[in-house]
Amino acid sequence: MALVVIAAPLGFDVSDEGLYLMLAHPQQENQAGILNYDLFFKLLHELTGFHIGIVGLRIARLVAYFFAAFALSVFYKKIQCKEKLSFSVFLLAFLGLSTAYAFLPASLSYNHLSVVLVSAILAILSYSNQDWSKYFLMGIILGALVYVKISTALLMSIIVLLVGKSIHTKLATKFLLLTLPFLVFEILFYFFLGENASLRLLKGIELQSARPDYHFLLLFKYTLVGVFWFLLTFGLAFVTLHLVRKVYLQSLLLIPMVGGIFYLTMITDEFNHLFLLIAAVAWAVLFKKHRFFALSLNQRKWLILLLTLPFLLHFGSNVYWLRIGIHYLIFWIIAWYIWIDQHSPSWKPSFTWGVSCTSLFLVFYGLWWHPFQQKALWESTETWEYLPGKTILLSKSQVNQLHKTKELFHGQEQVFAAYRISGLPFLLGKTMPKTPGIWDESQLKAHFPNGFEGMYIYYPIDSLPDSWPAPTLILESFE
Repeated sequence: MALVVIAAPLGFDVSDEGLYLMLAHPQQENQAGILNYDLFFKLLHELTGFHIGIVGLRIARLVAYFFAAFALSVFYKKIQCKEKLSFSVFLLAFLGLSTAYAFLPASLSYNHLSVVLVSAILAILSYSNQDWSKYFLMGIILGALVYVKISTALLMSIIVLLVGKSIHTKLATKFLLLTLPFLVFEILFYFFLGENASLRLLKGIELQSARPDYHFLLLFKYTLVGVFWFLLTFGLAFVTLHLVRKVYLQSLLLIPMVGGIFYLTMITDEFNHLFLLIAAVAWAVLFKKHRFFALSLNQRKWLILLLTLPFLLHFGSNVYWLRIGIHYLIFWIIAWYIWIDQHSPSWKPSFTWGVSCTSLFLVFYGLWWHPFQQKALWESTETWEYLPGKTILLSKSQVNQLHKTKELFHGQEQVFAAYRISGLPFLLGKTMPKTPGIWDESQLKAHFPNGFEGMYIYYPIDSLPDSWPAPTLILESFE
């Protein structure tokens, strides 16, 4: 936790983290948005005047992880029929959640919010009572999840209806209790802000479908590729463990096998997917060492759900599962702990120690040493004020570049930027017209079908429409 807190005022990624901060900006437009959790930040600002900044959004993620760790410790207590909450499980859950710092920036985003909200759903689902309050609480969480990631909200709604079945509550009543909170959210947002998710999504789905990387079959493929590599690694490991009896021979075969698959699947410089491949081997070990059907029916149900959650939560993402799956590793960690607690309690200290060391390494590497799209954080030594009273420490070259850029756009309230650099207008204290971020040319054409006139920043990772004027600034890098 100390590593995260100390890192909070250091560095900034102008790509993905720029999008997260723009979504938290109360004056930022988000026309036809698929990500709509910015409405909560806008409503908070409308009611209180509060505007969360870079440091605040990073601390918010840490607080959210504490909440999720508590929820998962409640889930564990109910599944294992324990008398009281376990601090060890809470700590294990928090460390497991922290492995996600290995990939993407430190600020709170839709990836982190989806994990936190699903953790809360698991905690509520684990209670055996089936009264209306249980479904209403889950309705609140599912309603919030619609604004974060609609595909996850739909899939989790199905799971809630299947797992939370009851003879005491009719299906129609459960459906009403699950959907009512979302309707209340929509009314509140429209009353206070004049917009809501439904109005945005009507336009947003059509706009996003124009993007080649957001076609349904392609999104399905991104998840299926992860399922394939997981099953391949799991299957090879399971067969090896079954055919080879001696432990040292198993290791001699498994290590090069995992290394070979890791090499084949390394499509970027990041290597955090190695831990997902190791996780597949861990599943194979558990299935080989302990009979799955020796567990109770209730435990088997939850373990299957925890096993599949990383794939369900990923669906709808245009990033390959192996690259972003580290965010969902927490659900496997909890599943393993439940299984170990039932069959091999003596393994628990070693397992907790292993998760602790892995988490510490991934936090240090992904947050400090090689932060997403940035230099090492210890090079961030210069203060930059991006909004009145709000500062961040950046590298000297970044601050010099920002001073020059600020002079170019002096006097403008909005600065447009393409592509994937919405963090640059944010650091200049500006917002972007229409959208919090432009990722490719098809999205650019959809938002600006009649072209664009004015000053703008261009990061040349995709071509510009022929009708567009020359950019005011071509950004080659921001380091």
